[in-house]
Amino acid sequence: MRRVLPWLITIVSCFLVTGALAAVKYQQITAAIAFGASFPEPYEVVSAQQVSTTSHTAIRRLGGTVRRPEFVEISPEVGGRIVALPHQSGAIVKKGQPLLELFSADLTAQQEALKAERDLTITQLGRSQKLRSQSLIAQDDIDVQQARLNALNAQIRAIDAQLTRLTLTAPFDGRMGIYTHVVGDMIDSGEVIADFTGLGSERWIDFKVPQGLARLSVGDRVSIFDLDNNLLGTATIIVVSDTIDANTRTFDVRAVTQSDGLKHGELLQVEVSSGASSVVYQLPPASIRWDTEGTYIFELADAEAGAQQPFRAVPTRVTLVDESADVALFTADLDETALFATTGSFKLSDGVLARLYTGAK
Repeated sequence: MRRVLPWLITIVSCFLVTGALAAVKYQQITAAIAFGASFPEPYEVVSAQQVSTTSHTAIRRLGGTVRRPEFVEISPEVGGRIVALPHQSGAIVKKGQPLLELFSADLTAQQEALKAERDLTITQLGRSQKLRSQSLIAQDDIDVQQARLNALNAQIRAIDAQLTRLTLTAPFDGRMGIYTHVVGDMIDSGEVIADFTGLGSERWIDFKVPQGLARLSVGDRVSIFDLDNNLLGTATIIVVSDTIDANTRTFDVRAVTQSDGLKHGELLQVEVSSGASSVVYQLPPASIRWDTEGTYIFELADAEAGAQQPFRAVPTRVTLVDESADVALFTADLDETALFATTGSFKLSDGVLARLYTGAK
């Protein structure tokens, strides 16, 4: 018994000390909670407004290519040696003026010989016809001479056609492109010397539209943007293809616009309407918040009685339709008479108190 008593005293002492410490800690925690409760609930100051509705049509941007109505590549049908490049790169050339001349002296000599032979044949035919009128020559001789004259005329026209292919003339008033060839160079048939572009400001915009994306008609207007998303203007559709490409399931569309700044072959974006119009809500872009589940906005609901501020933030899920620097368009199931946070919405969280910014310091 004497051995057990000291242990009992020790155990009881430990429980007493532990209980005393627990009581002290409880009093400290209770005091801290009471002290924290004495502070007012935190709140945020935000701007807010009601949603408004607007009609919205979904749009898509498609790739387009600029074409000049007056554009050709200077390229000879036959090969040969260049004997004349009358105009420098960038020069303005009038319609009908030569752009490129290839060596043609041999053909010209053949043509002159044929013309001389034709003149002789014409003279002989005239004499034969006089003799025929006097019954001094047979009709067969006249027929032979007439056939020879016809053959000579045909050969001369054939050489004219060959000479035409050796001299390329401007099909319209335009500007000579950049070239590197010089007089004396040999050129192959089909080899491109330079581009030749018209002087007008009209430009065609060619683009392909996926099947079912949009219904376009001649006369519709589309917006055009450069690759940096800068608006360049509008274009009017002038042709809509009646067929759909079996491989890409797209159809071709051509629009026309007036712009000196667009270059032939330049890539740009064409904005077309896709689908029917629908009514959507709109708020400033600052109202839209994001999380892992998508987009939402904060409704400023009336706070409970006794709250230190008039509103509490309540998140409302929305489906973002479109967004620009000035406005965000969305659909949602919400109360149109409620207030929704705009500027400062990033400071809010679910259930936090809020009051409206009035501008007062």
